[in-house]
Amino acid sequence: TRPEASSAGGVTDPALPRRALPGRRAVWKLSVTFNGETLQGYVLAIDARSAQERDVDAMRKAPAGPVVVFFPGHAQRPGDAPGFTLSLARGSSSGIVVVPVCDTPYGIDRTLRGDAGKEAVLMAIVRHACGRLGVMVNDGGASGQAVIVKDGGGHAPGESMHARLAVVGWSHGALLARRFAHAYRDAVVCLGQVCPAGYARWGGLELAGRFVRESLGMARREHAQWPQLARSAWGFTRGMCGDLARSVAGAVRERMPAKLLRVFRDIEDCTVFCQSPSFCASHLDRIAVIFARDDTCMSPARLLGCDPVLGVSERDIERFRERFFSDVTDPARIRLRILPGTHAAPVTHPGLYAAALLEDMGCAVRAGSEGEGA
Repeated sequence: TRPEASSAGGVTDPALPRRALPGRRAVWKLSVTFNGETLQGYVLAIDARSAQERDVDAMRKAPAGPVVVFFPGHAQRPGDAPGFTLSLARGSSSGIVVVPVCDTPYGIDRTLRGDAGKEAVLMAIVRHACGRLGVMVNDGGASGQAVIVKDGGGHAPGESMHARLAVVGWSHGALLARRFAHAYRDAVVCLGQVCPAGYARWGGLELAGRFVRESLGMARREHAQWPQLARSAWGFTRGMCGDLARSVAGAVRERMPAKLLRVFRDIEDCTVFCQSPSFCASHLDRIAVIFARDDTCMSPARLLGCDPVLGVSERDIERFRERFFSDVTDPARIRLRILPGTHAAPVTHPGLYAAALLEDMGCAVRAGSEGEGA
């Protein structure tokens, strides 16, 4: 049975496990040492499992499905899309969602700046957060880079279960999720992308211009959702200003003026064009990509060459696979959708997008599955 999306963005199917989400979901502030510099990181971890589910998971030493890792959009903080993350936790087979964020790496080794360095830092944050929930994630030693994470909370990580990951990303985070899935093939089993970057060849100025136009138009097209949009806009502004301020402080402290450019490195990384085999996907069980019908930035009409109103055909999916996921030989492993909404769809339509992603990735909780150990 497919979960139905509620107006509040949750999953309301009465046959689903009775999961009680915590009333207060704290975002942990982290200190991360990597590539000769100290970065600031944040992580939100949501464990929505019922008591019965936790008992079953403890006995089999594994959750019922992969831990969902969500990479937010550009400059967003972990708590800026609460309806979406809560819907992922409530509707996922594991019931566990981790949302990691970090400053843009800009350390000594130039090859580990930007998203290339974020891959290792974010995996370290994910492993740290999962450890605090008693879950161990094995990355196969793929990073090869020393990352030290401290949370200042005095909670020593401890693992009693083993889990793999389902990575989900929104906008720039969707591109980062593709890179992350490529870098950690032993850990990641499926990929979900919403309003994704990485499927067009464009320069930084063109991308920035399209993003500004989309942002200005969202208030008109989604006027009924202005409180959620305002919160998202405030999160973006706070994230950008905070990262810029810390880059200035780091440039002065470390006598490295180039660090002032790291904010612009993020824009450059948003323009990376993702194709196989540069970003391998053949190891993934499922790939789910969702475009928003009225998104003028990551436009489905422009990027997919199809009519957003009519939706995608089998031929559209095959063309998409051939162009971007050529190493995935089985087309059935790729799901491609166009759903209502703008570029802010995870904020304005959280339940709809979370339910669709989980279903297409094969990570949705089954009706009546609580305590079965499936």
